[in-house]
Amino acid sequence: MQHLDSAAAQTVLAHITHVYTDLDGTLLAPGGRLLTNHQGEPCLKLAEALVELKRLGIEVIIVTGRDVPSSTEIMRLANMDQFIAEMGCITQFGYGASRKKTYNLGEWELKGGTKGDAEGDVPLTLIMQSGAVELLLNHFKGRLEEHKLVGVKKEVTYLLRGSVDTSPGGEVERLLSEIDLPLQLMDNGIIHPKRHGLHDIEHVHIYHLMPRGTGKGQAVALDIAAKGLKPEQTLAIGDARGDIDMGAKTGSFVLVNNLKDSALEKYAKATVTNPAALFATCLPTADGWTEFAHALLKAKRSFNLSTAAPKSLQP
Repeated sequence: MQHLDSAAAQTVLAHITHVYTDLDGTLLAPGGRLLTNHQGEPCLKLAEALVELKRLGIEVIIVTGRDVPSSTEIMRLANMDQFIAEMGCITQFGYGASRKKTYNLGEWELKGGTKGDAEGDVPLTLIMQSGAVELLLNHFKGRLEEHKLVGVKKEVTYLLRGSVDTSPGGEVERLLSEIDLPLQLMDNGIIHPKRHGLHDIEHVHIYHLMPRGTGKGQAVALDIAAKGLKPEQTLAIGDARGDIDMGAKTGSFVLVNNLKDSALEKYAKATVTNPAALFATCLPTADGWTEFAHALLKAKRSFNLSTAAPKSLQP
């Protein structure tokens, strides 16, 4: 993969107007922190980079597995205008009275009722009633368990963690084909829980049980189409397979260097639409995002200078 300071990367970055970014393990430092570096030391570099991108008119859009309340607060505090939450299943513009929230349910839609915010009136209810959670947990005992987070309010996806085969045609897909409701298990990257009940697993992944046909890439494609953007205007950045799927819909992709994973790099090379526009950071998490932001700012400023004609040459 090419470095962000390479000539090829600078040429691509010069045309970017919209950045679709993962949060945990990508934009945020470990622990979901914004004002630290990767090591947890107080640091303003990432916040300063976000401010500079905003000043240049570059739109940064959160694409995350997090729920709506958490995503809303991060969007608001970071002075952003939009997020895509729950692995592509919810899109929201603004917050408060001006909020506009929509569900994206892929191959199925909420049966009965409305698609509002009433208690229990959410797609997740159908997943919990389908029997899919019990089927997966019973089949993958010791390899898969619930991922419970205090205060998290999911509306569409159900959280699990462990290490299982989620590849197309794999064991999970075959199991879920037994369920009447079309579902998929999406890998959202490696986590580091302090305690868990899993056995003989080197890396613990977080998974979202969610409507089939949805995902970060699919949601980003819908957003790009709705905004009428050209591929060369768009870039996605992340650290997991679900993030790489965004790179199949955007003009370029940046893989954050959190863990040297040859399988992840191979997946990126096979998935990203334009392999010549596939880049990687040298640094992890928030430091890697800052590295990317500085490369983007450098490219945009150089491009603006090269396209601005001297006053003596202007008609």
